[in-house]
Amino acid sequence: MTVTLSLIALSLVLFATDSLVAHFSGSPLANASAHSETNLPVHLAKQKHLVNPTSGALTPQDLWKMYNLPGLSGGAGQTIAEIIDGDLPTADADLQAYSKRFGLPQCTVASGCLTIKYQGGRKVPPASDPIEGLLDIEIMHATAPQAKILLYITSEKGNALAVGPGDILKTPGLRSINMSYGFNGTGKQFEHLYADNPNHVAMFAASGDSGNGVISPPSIYPEVIAVGGTVWNGKTETAWSGAGGGLSSLYAEPAYQKAYGIPQARGLRGNPDIAAVAGTPIVTREMGKWSSETGTSIASPIWTGIAALVNKPITNDMLYSLAKTHPDSFNDITVGTNGRCGFICTAHPGYDYITGLGTPKNFVANVNAMGK
Repeated sequence: MTVTLSLIALSLVLFATDSLVAHFSGSPLANASAHSETNLPVHLAKQKHLVNPTSGALTPQDLWKMYNLPGLSGGAGQTIAEIIDGDLPTADADLQAYSKRFGLPQCTVASGCLTIKYQGGRKVPPASDPIEGLLDIEIMHATAPQAKILLYITSEKGNALAVGPGDILKTPGLRSINMSYGFNGTGKQFEHLYADNPNHVAMFAASGDSGNGVISPPSIYPEVIAVGGTVWNGKTETAWSGAGGGLSSLYAEPAYQKAYGIPQARGLRGNPDIAAVAGTPIVTREMGKWSSETGTSIASPIWTGIAALVNKPITNDMLYSLAKTHPDSFNDITVGTNGRCGFICTAHPGYDYITGLGTPKNFVANVNAMGK
């Protein structure tokens, strides 16, 4: 069910809520200007399609074919993490059902594959938006079926989610963290937590679902890998109209983007860095029911899982260097728009502000062929 709010109703919700979080998996809001920063302190309405799991929505097996992933054998010996605010009481049961439906290895608390930890060591109330966290861990498991998953749950109040990644960033053996959300304000006061990353854990953040210009922390941080979105038509991908993207006025163009030469950057941080499917529904199991979802909340956990499939840490430096030395690592998306601002809103050869460097093509094989 898609929920549409009038401008008046949305204003009242924004005024009344004290939540910090905007989860990215829903219908796009109106586009903002190409260089603005978003300020979204509410959980966005989901774009949810109730479906039979076999009726056309993407499956784990589809992702393996689309992105040349190893499938059932992928992720052995690795650990990947999900940050979410609010408890997910059905996480274990839903992930079990999802795994059984698609022939994936079981990943449960009892087996030690799924570990659930709470910020501060105490359980928090159930999430007001549980669908987000459930779809994230399922897609991570679909992408890297053999990897262990750390589900780190924060409070839904205050700055808990913003500081959450810093709590687990130095976990031994951790390969990647998924962040399918944005948070209120500029986020400047939290950036140092993401920069303190001695083990080079890959931090992936959804670029948002509101089209050009509506971008927020953590995806705008230079230390984070921002993930945009595409649409899959069965044979090829095009840029998704809802994918967040643009230039951040808050951060200077990072060295990795300068070295690559992203176009028309004007010295600013470009967003996103890479992309994966987002505008095509993917099957999920949510609180005991089958459904499907769209959004860059899908794209970000795909890449979080891919980090467990390669033999070296994924960093922005590595991604942009690889795009130059091994361009066939990425599907270069050249068709589609996410707004009406000309070049910045249009997909084109090379880097663009909807899909970044592109989606995985021979990424896993090329990185693994390079050695550690």
